[in-house]
Amino acid sequence: MTRSLLGNKPLYHEILSIAIPISLQSLFQSSLSVIDQIMVGQLGTNSVAGIGLGGRFPNLFAVTLAAVGTSSSIMISQYCGANDRRGISRSFSTNGLLALFITAVFFLTSIFFPVQILSCYTSDANIVTIGSDYLRIMSVSYIPLLITTMLSAVLRNTGHAKSPMIASIISVITNTILNYILIFGNFGAPRLGVNGTAIATTSARIIECLILCSLFIKEQKASILRIYPLECISTDFIKKMLMIASPIIINEFLWGAGDTMYSVIYGHIGTEAMAAMTLTLPIQNLSIGLFTGVSSAAAILVGNSLGKGTYAGAYKLSQRFIRYCILGSFGIGGVLCLISGVYPNLFDVSGSTRHYTVLLIYIFSAFLFVKVSNMVLAGGILRSGGKTVYTLAMEMFGTWAIGVPIGFLAAMVWHLPIEWVYCLITTEEVVRLVIGLLIFWSKKWMKQITITTA
Repeated sequence: MTRSLLGNKPLYHEILSIAIPISLQSLFQSSLSVIDQIMVGQLGTNSVAGIGLGGRFPNLFAVTLAAVGTSSSIMISQYCGANDRRGISRSFSTNGLLALFITAVFFLTSIFFPVQILSCYTSDANIVTIGSDYLRIMSVSYIPLLITTMLSAVLRNTGHAKSPMIASIISVITNTILNYILIFGNFGAPRLGVNGTAIATTSARIIECLILCSLFIKEQKASILRIYPLECISTDFIKKMLMIASPIIINEFLWGAGDTMYSVIYGHIGTEAMAAMTLTLPIQNLSIGLFTGVSSAAAILVGNSLGKGTYAGAYKLSQRFIRYCILGSFGIGGVLCLISGVYPNLFDVSGSTRHYTVLLIYIFSAFLFVKVSNMVLAGGILRSGGKTVYTLAMEMFGTWAIGVPIGFLAAMVWHLPIEWVYCLITTEEVVRLVIGLLIFWSKKWMKQITITTA
């Protein structure tokens, strides 16, 4: 029987103990976001489009913040593999300070310039007004999201992946209940519509943060590798952190900016096209969420293996992760094709919006195996060795040299319909996968980043 690289348990036990809680957390969030989307969908096409655009800037913040969480995870996983408590503490502290700076920038921008931000997406004044109010309220959720992201990185990489899952499940249940109450004015509450969604999401994130803080304190009392946030941090350690974190942050920010440009492209095609794309997002998140835990498990287990210096084992383990995800994504893609005709009928939107939604789901299903492979390869395996500049170059080339230019050409020069624009934009994923596989096969990404921290 294959044994774990981390101990005496079988390898699949280690994979499942990490992958299942994270995947369940992601699936629960995505499944309830479908319910939320159905609720908002009852308000009409403009409300769906307004939330779709109003949520783009918070999403850009979330992926940028997640990049810091990824940097923290890379460092913590290797220091955990080396049983270096001080290295774990310093990784948490340095990345946390960087995350705090990023949060401040996004918070101030969202509070003072929401109209200017959303005017870049569309010329529809009604959509800008709806989205601006939504964005201002959502900005309050940035700080609890910061705390949740950093604590989750520590807990997952020190063997406590269930804690973030528990906090997240409670949060999304709360979010859904509050949505039902605040959007439609149930149980005597005011009918707030789109703003009710923003208030519900912000409240749920605050609750998630408080729960995770309490669980973190509880886990730390029983942990051998305790975190000391005020651990003395050296200049050399900060430089090491920045060498790892900077490419990831630049990568995720520019990727998020690229995704924002895609929204600009879809918004200029028309409100119905933007609404259709917004309706597909829960389906996309649900499908990708199935494999989020596998990607995180790959980063943690491969990172632990590299931290111990067992390169051959890390490479074989990475190959196994890639095979699992490709096979699984084909099955999920088939299921999506089967339900594509039913899903759009759940929303009170125009017939054209429903038609576009079905076509977009078909295209997403066809490219799902490519998207999942990129997530596991670039987001998990290649980054585990700390050579994050490789993934920066790979993903930026795909997004900015292929995806964004061809998207603008397709929508604004060739005036193609939304389904063709989306299909052409998605081809950049194929290019990134080819580049990622070449980097993987070269084995240049396999590095040990642990250092003496005494």
